[in-house]
Amino acid sequence: MATKKETGEGEFEEEFTPKTANRKINKKMLIMAGIAITIVILGIAGYFIYESNFYYQTDNAKVDTAIYQLSANARGKLAKIYVSQDQQVKAGEVLARTENGPYIVSPIDGTVIDVKLQEGDYVTATDVVVVVAKTSDMYITANVEETNILKIQKGQNVTVSLDAYGQSFDAYVDEVNTVTSTKLSGSASSFTTSGTYTKVTQLIPIKIKLIDNVDLTGIIGTNATVRIRIR
Repeated sequence: MATKKETGEGEFEEEFTPKTANRKINKKMLIMAGIAITIVILGIAGYFIYESNFYYQTDNAKVDTAIYQLSANARGKLAKIYVSQDQQVKAGEVLARTENGPYIVSPIDGTVIDVKLQEGDYVTATDVVVVVAKTSDMYITANVEETNILKIQKGQNVTVSLDAYGQSFDAYVDEVNTVTSTKLSGSASSFTTSGTYTKVTQLIPIKIKLIDNVDLTGIIGTNATVRIRIR
């Protein structure tokens, strides 16, 4: 809306007032907006409550299997290595030998995932020569906080997201350990006898098996995220 007012020299200039300046705020619209925001907030809260009550999720998980690091068990030169990386081997198969005669034998059916030394290298009894993985028994290891472990039971349905594949697969809880990762690994804990103590949430490993037929042999140790249906 434009009006005119007289200036000091008898001239007129226009004043402009925005049309919206005189509009009153629509109270009904404010109420509706408030209701919509409340519904969204309640929906988000409800989703998180549902998830926490019916599912447990963690990304502290990896593709795993039993790994055997086979040492020379003798001092001397490596006379012969009979296998190469990615080769399939049988339990009892000779993998290498030293010049003094001791053989390095595979304890399992599996896959050679690393050959650390070469023929002619000098070794001691503790030097690791060949690493074999039990690729016939692949699984996902997830570490669950002690505060949640009683929610996890054998047979529960799981969705596993594998970073290497970039997709999710159906699975189930195959085994729940009865001791913490700290005790299993023999690493130091937060407990001391010096009078100081820092409480650290302990982790308990669980084993998860995939239902889907997925090749995990080439991605041992890669990351995964697990979502366990607990109810």
